[in-house]
Amino acid sequence: MAQFQRPRGTRDFGPKEMIDRKWVEKRMRKAIGSFGYEEVSTPTFEHTDLFVARSGPQVIEQIYSFFDKGGREIALRPELTAPVMRFYNSDMRNHPKPIRIFYFGNCFRYERPQKGRYREFWQMGLEYIGKRSPLALSEVVAAAIAALNAVGLQGYTVRIGHVGLLASILKRHGADPEKDKDLMIAIDKKDKDGIIYHLSKIGDNDPDGIVKFVTEIYDRDTYENALDSLVVSDEGSNLFIAEIKAVLDTLRGLDADIKFDPSISRGLDYYDSLVFEIDALELGAEKQICGGGAYSLTSVFENDVEGIGFGLGFDRVIVALGDIPSDEDSEKAVYMMPIGDGTQEKLFQLAIEIRKNGRVCIFETADRNFKKVINAAVTKGCSHLIVMGEDELKRGAISVKDLMTKEQKEVPIDRIMDHI
Repeated sequence: MAQFQRPRGTRDFGPKEMIDRKWVEKRMRKAIGSFGYEEVSTPTFEHTDLFVARSGPQVIEQIYSFFDKGGREIALRPELTAPVMRFYNSDMRNHPKPIRIFYFGNCFRYERPQKGRYREFWQMGLEYIGKRSPLALSEVVAAAIAALNAVGLQGYTVRIGHVGLLASILKRHGADPEKDKDLMIAIDKKDKDGIIYHLSKIGDNDPDGIVKFVTEIYDRDTYENALDSLVVSDEGSNLFIAEIKAVLDTLRGLDADIKFDPSISRGLDYYDSLVFEIDALELGAEKQICGGGAYSLTSVFENDVEGIGFGLGFDRVIVALGDIPSDEDSEKAVYMMPIGDGTQEKLFQLAIEIRKNGRVCIFETADRNFKKVINAAVTKGCSHLIVMGEDELKRGAISVKDLMTKEQKEVPIDRIMDHI
C-alpha cells in the first residue's frame, strides 16, 4: 500500500487543535469587529504580477507561482494585504471613507520551515482605508492589542516607530535609506559598530547622536525626552515627531507594554509613516507576531490608495499562548444509545430535536456494548448519556445518565431538554 506524507512545511490539525484554533479565531474576530471592522474574503490564488508589483520581482523566489492551463501566471497568495487592496481598488473605491475591513485566511510562502514559520500559514489582519490621522493610527494599534488581549496573551511588547522620521534623520547624515541597505540592516539589528561603519563610509564622522538614538528603546516615561532631544529645522520632521507623540499619548491608557523604537525600518518602499511591531519574547528568534503601519499603494494601483493596516501571525500566536483555555460558554455534547427493536427510529428523531435546540448530539451507530459506549461518551467529553430500550419505548420515556455525577434517572421523552 502506498504511503503518502504531507508536503514539507504544512501541518495536519486534529480535533483538539481545531477547537483551540477556532477558540482563538472567534475571540480575535470579535475583538476586531468591536471597532467596526467588517470581514472580507479574497481568492486563495491571484495573478502573480499583483505580488510582483507589491513587493518587487525578487518575490518570485519566495512564493508558489505557476502557469495555469490557460497560460496565465498565477500565484498562491503569500499575504493578504495585496489581494484585499486589489479587491478595494476594483470594487470598493466608491464606498464612503473611511473603510474598515478585516480578513482571515491561509497564505503560502516557499521558504525553509522552522519553529513558528511554515510554508502554509494563517494570517489575520485589517485595513483602514481613508484619510490618515494620529487618531486613526492609534485605533489600528489598539485593535491589534485588543485581539491579543481577547485571547489572554501575556508578556508581549508593542514597539512603535516612524519610517518617515528615521529616513529624515538618515538623510541629514548623508545616507539614502532606499540605497544603503546594509546600513538599514545594521539599524534594524541595533548593531552599533555596524551603524558607525556604514555611516563612516558615506562621510559621516560624528555618528554618535544617531547611533544612540536608534539603538535604544524608549518606554512611556522616556520617549518624550528622546523626541525632544532631536534638533530639527525641517517642518516635515517636526510633523513626524508630533504624530508619534500624539499616537503614544492616545495609547497610554491601554493594557499593554508599549514602547517607542526608532529603529523599525520595515518596508520603506511600502510604509511611509508610523509603523509598529508586536513581539512575544518567549518565541525567541521568531518573536514577531504582528506588524503593520501606515502605507501608500499609489505606485501599485496608479491612484491615491493610502491606509493603515496590520498582519497578525495567527500560528505564532497559537504557539505563544501554549495552553489554550477551554470554551466554558459552550455546552457539552450528549451521547445517545438505542437498545432493541423500534428504539433506533424514535431516538433518532429525538436526536434531531436536541440538535435543533442547539446541543451537539452524538448517536451510537457502531452497535457496541454498554461499557464501550460509556467510554466513548466520556472520551468525547459528553455531559449525559441517553439510553432507550424497549421498555422505555413502551412507557414513552428515556434513561438519562449524568456522566459527571453518575446519577441516572428515567424521564419522559418530551422533558428531555429540562434534564440535559
